[in-house]
Amino acid sequence: MKGMWLACIAAGGLLPLAVLAHAKLLSTTPATDERLTAPPKQLTLRFNEAVQLGVLKLSAEGKDIPIALDRGAAAAATVTVALPALGPATYRVQWSALTVDDGHVVKGTFSFVVTGAH
Repeated sequence: MKGMWLACIAAGGLLPLAVLAHAKLLSTTPATDERLTAPPKQLTLRFNEAVQLGVLKLSAEGKDIPIALDRGAAAAATVTVALPALGPATYRVQWSALTVDDGHVVKGTFSFVVTGAH
């Protein structure tokens, strides 16, 4: 019986660690809490592995701002979407993505500020 437990433990050590990990958001453009004098024309999210975005919401002052998300796009580690013309405000981005490799859903939020020209 002891040998069987040792075999199970040894076999468990052979599993790739990547299987146990979830996708992580590495960076965004604009960056989290970045203050911009000019509004960005696009939004980019970079992950450590391929994901399929399910939710991408942009809001300011409690109002949703429509953005086009191609739900049929192939999974990718970098996702870029065009933004409409934005004025001075604090913007909140909410995202949710499906990790292609393990099927887990990851999500988060971040903000950036457009201050306008100085």
